[in-house]
Amino acid sequence: MSDSPVNRIPSISQLMELRPLKDLAHKVSSSTVAEGVKAYLQPYQKMAMEAAPTLPYASLQSLASEISDWILGQRGLSRPEVINATGQVLGADFPTGPIAEEILVQAHARRHDYRQATAQENYRQAIEQLLCEMTGAEAALVVSDRQAAVYLLAQALSGQKTLVPRSQMSATFDRIAVPKLLEEAGVQEVGSSNAIDLASLAGEIESSAENLLWLDKTNFSVSGANVVPPTLEAIGALKTSGVSLWAMLGVAGLLPDEIHEDLGLCSGKQALEAGADAALVGAGFLLGGPGCAIVLGKAECVSKLSKLPIAQYLQAPPASLAELEVALRIHQSGQRVDDRIPVMSLLSTSEENLDLRATRLADQLAVSPWIAEAVTGSAETFVLPGGIKLPSRHVTLKAAPDAADTLQTQLQGFPAVACWSQNAEEVVLDLRTLFPRNDAQLVSKLVPENNTIEGGDRGNAEK
Repeated sequence: MSDSPVNRIPSISQLMELRPLKDLAHKVSSSTVAEGVKAYLQPYQKMAMEAAPTLPYASLQSLASEISDWILGQRGLSRPEVINATGQVLGADFPTGPIAEEILVQAHARRHDYRQATAQENYRQAIEQLLCEMTGAEAALVVSDRQAAVYLLAQALSGQKTLVPRSQMSATFDRIAVPKLLEEAGVQEVGSSNAIDLASLAGEIESSAENLLWLDKTNFSVSGANVVPPTLEAIGALKTSGVSLWAMLGVAGLLPDEIHEDLGLCSGKQALEAGADAALVGAGFLLGGPGCAIVLGKAECVSKLSKLPIAQYLQAPPASLAELEVALRIHQSGQRVDDRIPVMSLLSTSEENLDLRATRLADQLAVSPWIAEAVTGSAETFVLPGGIKLPSRHVTLKAAPDAADTLQTQLQGFPAVACWSQNAEEVVLDLRTLFPRNDAQLVSKLVPENNTIEGGDRGNAEK
């Protein structure tokens, strides 16, 4: 009886005596924890019944900690960390990037500054003044998100002769219904739907419009971005037309840097210096801050938005302002931003670094009992909307016989949930979107500590 594989699985009562689960029982209830432990152990019971040579936990203590995190996540009391290996740094389902830990820590401390809370309007004005100092803008406005900024922009331009290139009248990558908002405001389309001729556009708007709205190609998915010329080129060609030029900059950041140059992006400061009258920048993209949106530019343009009656209800909340301030201070510090802003770190990682990590990760994962082979390869990844690509490295995991479901279960496990792309029985991990710390997390998830079987010996041991 004692030799039964199922006996390798600890009992519910045995696990509930361990500190992580014991403490959790006081926070929720013993019955809830017991039900959670039972549900979490089911995959392990299945593996034991299938006579798996090893079970994927190093000790009862580590298993208890995993279960505690899982129960908290299931009940919505905490969220598991997500490992992104999809190849997309930003996408429709996760438009804002990861926020640096130092931003969260410092912003959390500022949220408890009650002196700041009683002078919130002064604090908002101080943040907007800081934005002006950093970019050279005459005025700035911080609102809750990009959709709020586009709505205010459409309302501010309502009643004026405003044009937008017809090819830019489509929903943005983060699902903002730009055509509907602009049509309701009376904004008119101009030009062809499948191309933009800047010379013709300049001639058409010069005598027939008060405003032109220009959307950078990173506002759109890959399919809708190929006809949009670079924003700096467009501003240069259109700024002498005598209209107010409003630029929506997609995923660009606030200040120019090497990443903007390498990817052909236009920053908020660059747009204003090139001649744009106002620019809309999302704080949650290359700026690395919260999901709020920033409007920068000439005072008369920004005031058109801020003076709208609804503007006060669309302001960024105090918590976002606190996070935004810390992000701005990082950019203002003069230190290497790509060392401190996670999104910038991912985009600036060298090919040599990715190659070394991919090789090491493949070697480590190849000994997993659920992986038959781990293969590295070069790739070109669409890392940002608008067809922005960067060279990357893939690690392709080919599941061991009858282990495809178990491999996916492990990758979806708590406390770190891995997101990947899949082709048949293969799991493809893109190193461009993995932080170095994620490499070790994946290894710990897929290679039990006591698994020392390698190469052909592993196959014999599993039979």
